[in-house]
Amino acid sequence: MTTMSRRSFLKASLAAGAFPLLPVHGAFTGDKVRLACVGCGQQAWNDIRAFTGWNDKDRTFHGKGLCEIVALCDTDIINGKQCAAAKKVFPKARQFTDFRKMLDAMDGKIDAVAVMNPDFSHFPALMAAMKRGLAVFTEKPLAHTFEECELLMAAEKKYGVVTQMGNQGHSGGNYYQFKEYVEKGVIDVSKLTRLCAHMNSGRRWHKWNGKVSAFPTGEKMPEGLDWDTWTGTALPHDYSKDYVQGEWRSWFDFGNGALGDWGAHTMDTMHRFFELGLPTEVVIKDVTGWNPFVFPMQDTLNFKFAAKGKRPACTLEWYEGVKNLPVLPKGHKSAAWDDSIPASGGASGSAKSKSLNPGKFFELSNGDVWFGGSHGATLEKAGVDKKDLPKFPKSGSDHYANFLLAVMGKEQTRSPFSVSAPLSEVFCLGCIAQRLNRGFKFDPVKKVVVGDDEANALLKGSKGTPRKGWEGFYKV
Repeated sequence: MTTMSRRSFLKASLAAGAFPLLPVHGAFTGDKVRLACVGCGQQAWNDIRAFTGWNDKDRTFHGKGLCEIVALCDTDIINGKQCAAAKKVFPKARQFTDFRKMLDAMDGKIDAVAVMNPDFSHFPALMAAMKRGLAVFTEKPLAHTFEECELLMAAEKKYGVVTQMGNQGHSGGNYYQFKEYVEKGVIDVSKLTRLCAHMNSGRRWHKWNGKVSAFPTGEKMPEGLDWDTWTGTALPHDYSKDYVQGEWRSWFDFGNGALGDWGAHTMDTMHRFFELGLPTEVVIKDVTGWNPFVFPMQDTLNFKFAAKGKRPACTLEWYEGVKNLPVLPKGHKSAAWDDSIPASGGASGSAKSKSLNPGKFFELSNGDVWFGGSHGATLEKAGVDKKDLPKFPKSGSDHYANFLLAVMGKEQTRSPFSVSAPLSEVFCLGCIAQRLNRGFKFDPVKKVVVGDDEANALLKGSKGTPRKGWEGFYKV
């Protein structure tokens, strides 16, 4: 069955309300991946430049030219200043405000979709694209809720499409080093005693100092903004500038906070190569500035994981908040801000932390202490010169090229949904604890919260979601 006939068959199946139990992403036959972009400003623009090799400074394309941008979709694409650069650089790309209309209009003219809109908006666009047999890339975290992560894993398996989540460090030096060291026993997982990840820079919601007692009052909507599509599956909210241009990350209804933003860049290799899976308990403490609307000013989360194989039971500590610093083990050096790590942004602009930059560390019972920064920054070992550490394979294709080459059938993605969904589910569980300001026990086999009905209900999201008219996206 050819790529086009597969898609035609799937389209007919969709119309009939049935989905075939076979892979629908046919063999790639073009010279370049025809890429459609959902989101084209801010981080989405960074991703688009990385996919295409566009360089703002010399106004030229660098790299191998693995894709062409055939469509740009953004709810604010008509007048949004953040979309201007993408529209100018890719004038031939068709423009849309609604991803549903884009997928209909571009049927048969797209190979892959990059979903780079707010956390809560990833899920419906991903599901719509996957059901059409299209490869999908999405920014982290994978989805806004635990249930959405489960459904995306199920869809990946059912439709057989190429998937990738944008935790870019999963294609960098840290990935290859971590993988090699665990597999070769340089890091002995049987001796793990303490795991920690941290993000202690200022965040967008810190400007309110935790004093939020209501949702923002509605404001005049910018001309051209498709607010209904922007709201998507979430509960209805009147337009406010305090929701858009990245501010959505502050609110429980729309974002996954610092955990969803930076957890994917600090926890990912520990989660994958220590085979942590899902926790048995989430504990929250040291909370400052809690309220039911936006994330706290600071908190510490402990995720407890059962033993697996040679690895003993362990706890992964997460610290966020400017002053909420972990106690560093002896020999740890505050990791330098690696060039591969983007600035944190947030309430303090693009300033780097003055205390402890985002990163991770872990200790072993034999006294070994390993630590490193975020994203692709490699690990160091306390008391050992970095140049004396064992060698490991060099990084291959970057995260974006890896996805495009996988669409072409030349590589396999390094962070498919089967890998990135369980990681994102850990974030979702942490966000529930932050939202309720209490911990809970979790059954990682049945995938339910134990003894807390309110927390268990939040696995599906806020009461009243998905919003009426969006329920169909939650059927695989």
